[in-house]
Parts: sequence; structure tokens; C-alpha cells
Amino acid sequence: MNSGARKSVITLIAVAVVALAIVIVGPVLYRVFTHEGVRTGDFEAEQLKPATTSAEGNWKIIGGDNSKNTSVGFTFNEVLPGSRRTTSASTHKVSGDLTVSGTTLEKATIVVDMATLNSDIEVRDINVRNKILSVDQYPEAKFVLSKPLDISSIPDDGKRVPIEVPGQLTIRGTTNDVVVPMMAARTDDLVLLSGSLKINRQDYNVESPEFVAAKIADEGELNLRIVAQKQQ
Repeated sequence: MNSGARKSVITLIAVAVVALAIVIVGPVLYRVFTHEGVRTGDFEAEQLKPATTSAEGNWKIIGGDNSKNTSVGFTFNEVLPGSRRTTSASTHKVSGDLTVSGTTLEKATIVVDMATLNSDIEVRDINVRNKILSVDQYPEAKFVLSKPLDISSIPDDGKRVPIEVPGQLTIRGTTNDVVVPMMAARTDDLVLLSGSLKINRQDYNVESPEFVAAKIADEGELNLRIVAQKQQ
């Protein structure tokens, strides 16, 4: 075989290898950068049962891997060449407590395990945890009620009503004052709270490293679905 023919064969083999790589890896990369992830959803609250206990007392947040339990996460836009897509991640590994005296919420703490945030794409999750949220250094995010809140507007018949919850939100070691708009309901021996808070990641020193072809928008949402159970 002369040198020209040999070069042609080598070129054909190289092209074939590249084509095969695109076929195998292409769909994976497409899914990594276009899959919308796992968003914290709201409650299916059309027909909630009435409350079976008073509001006063101590309440414990119920976590655990259950679609009906507490979930906290984020939603941001990813800017890609020629397009803009929404990406979400969430976790059920959330803990905390609420304390109610009469009809006043006196204390509330919500703690989120940031290392367990899941967007259903492992490669993306690893990048977010290590390069964006730095979970080894900042393993938790936390919300703490900043002042007592009158919750007398929440009825005991299972009806959802709007409330605004003032507090301090800490992400990546940075704390800001916030007011979280939420829908609240009392049903059985549970309190249900859900809502989304608009946040700017730069307010929490969350950087956006260059991800191949994707860049994270500054503005996004913190999504919350909180289930708290009355403690006897």
C-alpha cells in the first residue's frame, strides 16, 4: 500500500472514530445541558382535610425521600448558545422545627443539606456541588425566622391562605434578610407551607464558572415545600 492510500485509510478510521464518539456521547451531552432537572413542586391541596390539632406547640419538619414530604431546591435559567433553558434541582433532606405560642409563630428554622441536591443529571450535580455551591466548605443552607409572625389567618379547615414569612437566609456562608411569600394550610396534624423566593445568586457569592457552553443566569428562585408535624 502506498503512502497516499495509507493516509486515506487512516483518515477514514479517524473520521469513523469521531462519528462513533458523537453518536455515543452526543445524546448524553445534550441531556446534560438541556434536561430541566427536578423541581420542587407544590402540594395537591384542592381537598385537604381539616386540622385535628391546635396550632400551638412544637412542630417538626418531615424530610425523607417521599414526593409528598418536604422538598427544597432552586430553579435557574441556563444560557446556551442560541437558547435559554430552565434548570432545577431539589432535595428531600431537610430538617428543622417550628414553635407556635397561641397564634404566633415564635421560632422557625429550616436546614437544607446542599450536598444532596439532585437535578437528575449526575455530571451536572457534581459540578454544581463542587464548583458552584462548594458543599465541602458550605454543606448547609439555612432559613431562620427573624421576628414573630401572626398566623391567626391560617384556618383549621384545610384552606390554603397566603402569608409572608420574614427571616434570614444563609447560602454558601452568606446571610441576607428575606421575606418569603408562601401559601399555608393546616390539615390533620400537619402544617403545609409552599412558595418560591426570587434570589440573585451574586447576593450569596455563588459564582458561575464557565461550563462548556452553558452559563447560569444571575436571577433565579428558591423553591420550598415544607411539611411540619405536631409533636406531642
